[in-house]
Amino acid sequence: MAVIELTGLEAQGTHGVLDFEHAEPQLFRVDIALDVDTAAAAAADDLGYTVDYGKVAEQAVAVIQGEHCDLIETLAHRILAAVLSPAVESARVTVHKPNAPIPATFQDVAVTVSSPGPLRQPGRREVVIAVGANLGDPVANVSLALRDLSFALGETATSSLYRSPAMLLPGQAAQPDYINAVAVVQTELPPLAVLEYLQEMEQDAGRIRTEKWGARPLDLDIVQISGVTSTVPKLLLPHPGAASRRFVLEPWLEADPNAELAGTPVRELLAQVADQELEKVADFDYAQWATAGAELASGQA
Repeated sequence: MAVIELTGLEAQGTHGVLDFEHAEPQLFRVDIALDVDTAAAAAADDLGYTVDYGKVAEQAVAVIQGEHCDLIETLAHRILAAVLSPAVESARVTVHKPNAPIPATFQDVAVTVSSPGPLRQPGRREVVIAVGANLGDPVANVSLALRDLSFALGETATSSLYRSPAMLLPGQAAQPDYINAVAVVQTELPPLAVLEYLQEMEQDAGRIRTEKWGARPLDLDIVQISGVTSTVPKLLLPHPGAASRRFVLEPWLEADPNAELAGTPVRELLAQVADQELEKVADFDYAQWATAGAELASGQA
């Protein structure tokens, strides 16, 4: 994590309770601090993976120069809303009104407001999670993962278990087939909290990330979260590959016959990939796995 700070940003605006403040511009000064995960940006040296503080400045100035408000509290919240983006995990905005019409000697008047970013905000959402495994006991790993998702995240609809060949990069060594399923979860957790929980589940199952599309004892991908889009590298929403993968679409449609991916019926997308190999191998019986004592520990190859 890093903090991107923009301090002492100045612009003229007509904000205040008194009549003359509705018409006569006066100086406002703003400080903005954004908590951002900059690892991907630093590795790629790419502005697209972080926050453009030039745009942040433009957004804040546009609010100051925009519609009148009586209170600097209101102004601060408007600026905060303008600068929040999926790349921002949390933000703090301080609005200074150094020339406030106060009949006393003072140095400054300021209000500070803060908020988690969009991917850190809780709220009732539907989260579609693709579950897969091709190491250890894939049927058990996927079944236990479906059980744990239902137990930990909230109301969950689950698909049956399906078998599909592993997706491979050119020249990549052959791998065992995957067992796949989809869980459709209703949860109050923020999107990044869901992601972090899924990563913990993968780690507990013994997953070690050594190569792209490598074999794994457990793979948990967020396909879609209702009302949320993101270009943040660690959580791309909707998942960029989901629309072209039968092993995601068919289990998803089973779990939710009315499913849509970014506004397109999953049923239509599935028709376009019907030639991809996929086989239903077992129903998922929650009761069978609910009392299973085994943990996700089959991470051995």
